[in-house]
Amino acid sequence: SLLGRRPNWLRDPLHWWGGRANSSTTAQAAHVVPTATSTAASLIYNSSSVPKPNAQQLRALFVGSAVPFIAFGIVDQSVLIWAGDAIDNTVGVCLGLPTLAAAAMGQVVSDACGVTFGGTIEALCLRLGLPLPGLTDAQMRLGITKRVSTLGGVCGVIIGCFIGMLNLLVVDLGAAERAKKAKELESIMNTIMADGQVALSCERATLWIVDADKHELWSSVAQGLSRTLRVPLQDDASVAAWVAKHNEVANIAEVVTDERWGGEALDVGSFLPRSMLCAPVVHGSEVVAVIQLMNKYDGDVPASFDHHDVKVLKILCSHVAIFMEQLS
Repeated sequence: SLLGRRPNWLRDPLHWWGGRANSSTTAQAAHVVPTATSTAASLIYNSSSVPKPNAQQLRALFVGSAVPFIAFGIVDQSVLIWAGDAIDNTVGVCLGLPTLAAAAMGQVVSDACGVTFGGTIEALCLRLGLPLPGLTDAQMRLGITKRVSTLGGVCGVIIGCFIGMLNLLVVDLGAAERAKKAKELESIMNTIMADGQVALSCERATLWIVDADKHELWSSVAQGLSRTLRVPLQDDASVAAWVAKHNEVANIAEVVTDERWGGEALDVGSFLPRSMLCAPVVHGSEVVAVIQLMNKYDGDVPASFDHHDVKVLKILCSHVAIFMEQLS
């Protein structure tokens, strides 16, 4: 993970500084490094003999530890958010995965990016020309040095992650949830409309959803049509719109003679309606959808919808209302 990486100079300070260390620092390092002829007692590390870093060195150490981790936090958080959102909007919608599962898969992508680009981010941080603390190997082993280095890394990660969270201001957080609900709603449309068409022996069945914000009705499931239909929520736009506005059942024997029929506005092509039965789907006191059945058949003979069909359609509407209440 990006957050699991540490700057090279914190992992191997002597290799990191190399020729950068000044002559006095090198002399101090040589003084504290045990020689091959040292006795066993001299090999014991004694922190009291090591000069403590001054305030300037500790500040340089803190900044040098924090800055790379700020960059790591920004990149790690950004990759996690965008990858998780993309997975949630695609794989999550298709497979019905919870958002937490999509976030976990996004973390996998973030970890892979950490392995791939961690060195690049580290190299870019080096070009900032941050001051080196100038600590010897012995000073790097001191407790205060380790605490300051760890504190700088922790502060850098926190700051970087908070900066990376600004991506949430750009991401559409409700897109995945809307897509999942739309997929569930489409499944309900297909199931209910197929059963309604068979149960009521009609040629076409359509479930219209009321969009109060856009002041229209829309449907993506209508027998004989593959596109999404949209009609204004007006009395003279269509029979379904009239039913939605007045919350009443409409049973029409001859559709083309009814003034509420908006066949031209609906652009239904060559389809010629004869009889129609529309009923509202009510959630609480609000009409949330309309079920529309057209062209009743009695065997192979065209017929009109009767009061028995109205009862069956009302039962169907109550079931649809339950499903839509669960979605809301």
